[in-house]
Amino acid sequence: MKFRIIWIDDSKTWVRSVRSSLEDAFILNKFDPVIDVFQEVDPAREVIANNYVDLIIVDCNLPNGMNGDEFIKELRSNRCFAHIIFYSNAEKNLQILIEDKHFLHITHRDNISDTLDIVAEQAFRKYRHPAFMRGLLISEFIDLENLMEDLIVQCFKDEGGYFRHTILNRGGESYSLSSKDKFIRGIINDVKEKDKSFNQQFEDIGLSGRFFQEKIIKRRNILAHARPEYDSENGKIILISSSPEVNFDGDWFHETREYIHTYKNKLRKIIDLDLHLIVNP
Repeated sequence: MKFRIIWIDDSKTWVRSVRSSLEDAFILNKFDPVIDVFQEVDPAREVIANNYVDLIIVDCNLPNGMNGDEFIKELRSNRCFAHIIFYSNAEKNLQILIEDKHFLHITHRDNISDTLDIVAEQAFRKYRHPAFMRGLLISEFIDLENLMEDLIVQCFKDEGGYFRHTILNRGGESYSLSSKDKFIRGIINDVKEKDKSFNQQFEDIGLSGRFFQEKIIKRRNILAHARPEYDSENGKIILISSSPEVNFDGDWFHETREYIHTYKNKLRKIIDLDLHLIVNP
């Protein structure tokens, strides 16, 4: 299973010296690590914003006036759920953030290899633990729905908060995920009729209704209707799907998370178009 890693450090030489430790740790735990190394925050930020990432490794001291801890806080404020390793040569820098040893690991630079081993072993257990992955996917689905609401609310401008509170959040089944998708498509069609200059941008973004139904709605429903079952042979709780063709393994969870991120990125691009200026000037 692929494991996407973003590494940010301005010292290429040092990263090169320990990169093999990173690769070995994840290969040993049956992952196929895909590693992108950046010396600056901006290009890394763009990749993280537009792609699904499993692990982000960040040095404390970064160029252009931003420290690693500041970048981590920015990532979390932007609802990035990736695991993070934060490291530094200076002991005082290791006190800046609070480690939870699950989604955020803090380590001295000299101990990075040991930390990579720990994170790889944790990832192996988590990505093969149905309860953990189910919870993580539910969080991703909720975040996706929040983005859909952000786009809808944006078009109501000053009344957006009232609309979210009184209608979207109290609408029950009348504003299900599918209903919100239809609402968004109505907004897009309205914009196309009023200003044809947006048509090419919508085509480039490619917010597909078929993709949403097949890769988002269908998979969310499969996950929602799964039932836990005790596997006496292995002594573990496993998830059983109501769809016989679905096997809740690491690949299925990873693939589903990639689909969610793909759709979230398309929504972010549409939000950036400021459609409220057309539908509600």
